[in-house]
Amino acid sequence: MRKLGLVLLVLLITAVYNSMAAGVSLSYQLSPEILLPGDYADAVLVISNPSTTEDVKVNSVVIHSYSSLTVEPQGIYSIGRIPPGGSYTLSFSVKASDKGRYNLEVVVSTDNGTVTQNIQVVVDDSFPSLTVTSPVYRNEVNELEFYVSSPVELKDVRVEALFNATPGVVYLGNVNSGGAEGSFKFLPDSDTLKFKISFYNGRNYHEVKKIIKIRLLDSRNVVVNVSSPYKTLYIGDSITIPVEITNLRSDEINSITVSATSTLGTFSDPVEVAKLQSGESKTLNFKFSPSKSGEDSIRVEVEYHDEFGNRYHVTKTFPINVLDSLAVSITNLNVVREGLEVSVSGDVSNNGRSEVYNAYAVASCGSYQADYFIGNIDPSDFQSFDLPIKCNKSVLITVSWSNELGETFELHKEVNLGEKVPVQVEESNMPIIISIVVAVIVFAIVGLIIYRQIRK
Repeated sequence: MRKLGLVLLVLLITAVYNSMAAGVSLSYQLSPEILLPGDYADAVLVISNPSTTEDVKVNSVVIHSYSSLTVEPQGIYSIGRIPPGGSYTLSFSVKASDKGRYNLEVVVSTDNGTVTQNIQVVVDDSFPSLTVTSPVYRNEVNELEFYVSSPVELKDVRVEALFNATPGVVYLGNVNSGGAEGSFKFLPDSDTLKFKISFYNGRNYHEVKKIIKIRLLDSRNVVVNVSSPYKTLYIGDSITIPVEITNLRSDEINSITVSATSTLGTFSDPVEVAKLQSGESKTLNFKFSPSKSGEDSIRVEVEYHDEFGNRYHVTKTFPINVLDSLAVSITNLNVVREGLEVSVSGDVSNNGRSEVYNAYAVASCGSYQADYFIGNIDPSDFQSFDLPIKCNKSVLITVSWSNELGETFELHKEVNLGEKVPVQVEESNMPIIISIVVAVIVFAIVGLIIYRQIRK
């Protein structure tokens, strides 16, 4: 390091000495400061006369180039005199062919001697750089954020996604050493992304392609939470089953349809949700009415779309158990019989978890029929009925009702009048009346006989 510093110091002193000896001072500017292979750099050389009293005659300026650099013009002659305190500006261009660091040697000849100015030219093919700064998830519309940087200022920078993205091109404008940010929306189908960056480096137009390897993370998807509020159900009952859907994806989902099915019964209609933002949840309520007993799984299906219209599907199942028993029962039957007239009464009990609607009781016996409108019955409650009908054998009691889904169910129970069913037989007053009439007649006859005997 000491030797290198000493060499640089000697070169600086020599250059200053040569400059003073030649009576001129030199300065230059190179634009752009760093070239890409094939670029042109515009160079400006300023020859100044630091003297305040004497002219300096400049005879020639010769530029020596080496390796892959081309200089135009390489020499200028008969420049003439530079007055005290004056300067002369010389412009030339440099073209670079290959990557590397090169040196131009500018030799200025005056009547007082020569002075040499070295100009370093840097040719680099590694800029600009592009870096993906956001995580990327599989099967999701990602907001792909990227960063473009350069060691020198680039003008009119455009980044084009060489894959299906929105927008297709992002305009960044001028990018200096601080870099610039941009973003695309896309659905990844590979862990390799290709970009084309177009820009101006000085007056040189470039298009470079960048291939970026990304790490694809697993999507957190849409989560469905669902469970029955009851372990066992009754046939004909109607319960509410809440379904919660949560969007754990990083993008918005829309056109969401949620439906539920089971082989043991009927669900309310599918529910549509317009959209869910990332991290947003929504709870939907479904009505379920079992129509037969057994064990089954309730299947909840969620269909949704991403911002690009791609369709996705999520399924969640959970077990249910339906008892071999109706939600409605007939209890406390009572029969009152008077000859052929029979009156059947009882209670209709709602053992389910939801209200029973439009309950209706019908008694039938042969061609005879009687009906009784019961109405609505709250859960764990009952309503009574009383059905008079002519019958001497058996009475069929039918109770029908509807649940919250509008489905209709029927319950049948046969009352055999010959069986041990609570029966109250009404005693008739006719025998008593007949006895009284007979007694009256007997007394009348006896009285008539006695009357006739007395008259004799």
